[in-house]
Amino acid sequence: MRTGEPALLLAAAAFGVSTTVSVVALRAVRPVDLLAVEISGAAALLLITAVVRGRLRRRGAVRQMLVGALVPGLAFLFGDLGLARTSASSGSLLLAAEPLLAVLLAVVVLRERLSGRAMSALLVGLAGGVLVALGPGRGTDSDTTLGNVLVLLAVGASTLYLIATRRFNEDGDGLNASAWQSTGGALSVVPFVVVSWSTGGTRLDTAEVSAWVACFAVVVCGAVGSVLFNRGIAQVPAARAGQLENLTPLVGTLTAVLFLGDRPSPIQLTGGAAILAGLVLLLRFTEDPCSATSNSPAASSGPKADSSPPAAPPPPAAAAIAPDSSSRSRAESPATPNRSRH
Repeated sequence: MRTGEPALLLAAAAFGVSTTVSVVALRAVRPVDLLAVEISGAAALLLITAVVRGRLRRRGAVRQMLVGALVPGLAFLFGDLGLARTSASSGSLLLAAEPLLAVLLAVVVLRERLSGRAMSALLVGLAGGVLVALGPGRGTDSDTTLGNVLVLLAVGASTLYLIATRRFNEDGDGLNASAWQSTGGALSVVPFVVVSWSTGGTRLDTAEVSAWVACFAVVVCGAVGSVLFNRGIAQVPAARAGQLENLTPLVGTLTAVLFLGDRPSPIQLTGGAAILAGLVLLLRFTEDPCSATSNSPAASSGPKADSSPPAAPPPPAAAAIAPDSSSRSRAESPATPNRSRH
């Protein structure tokens, strides 16, 4: 396993857990409540940690904050609204669309290439994604459909985030990047939070302790996932990172089944097994299945994981949410969350 990949796998797992925990929290609070708590909480936690450890730098802060508008910003916003209308397992399984989008954008935008073995592993994982997407859900009403569409929008935001972080995160300092991204994400959703609270109020003032625990767990998952993702993405091509994110929907579905009692269809379970098989095949490769060409800015100025021996792993760091988010799509992180979530 190459340098940076363990961090990306752990981030994917954190975002998968975040999706399930988010559904638990959304049973007691409104989507806007969870959005405000998770983004502001992650931003505060990461900023304080970065300052205490002397890792917060102004250089590139504006750029990272703009990236944060994608994840945790838009990804968490769409993810929370979507997960309030669909099941945890359905939301998790919809995240299987993210690796395909990530690989396509990596090839088109970053001009990365896929080897034959990497393509085989990708196809196996994507075949699983198709199965879970086509599998029957629990409901067919318009609200559930809207929830699924919102989750897919969160996936789209997370995919753009993956490409942006691969292009700009060159120093591998996940804590600094995540702190500024969480801040940018928090600022980007302020108008939505203010309008929603002024028109519909909040349930946070009447939420029980269990609801606050769930919200706090979402914050921790998002913060941990975001830091790990930003550390790993500087050393791994975006196409390969997209493949590794196949773990997010699998973890999200498994936790939903074990802890929430969700029951995916046999077709969806078969798809989950295919996703896991594709991930295992990918990790068995002894050389990077993806390589960035010299035409890519990331390849010309950033770390070249495909052309040099793996560097010594960076010192341990904290990690993040659904996404950051984000679904989550959450999403990352923060990605997030996938969120996609994560």
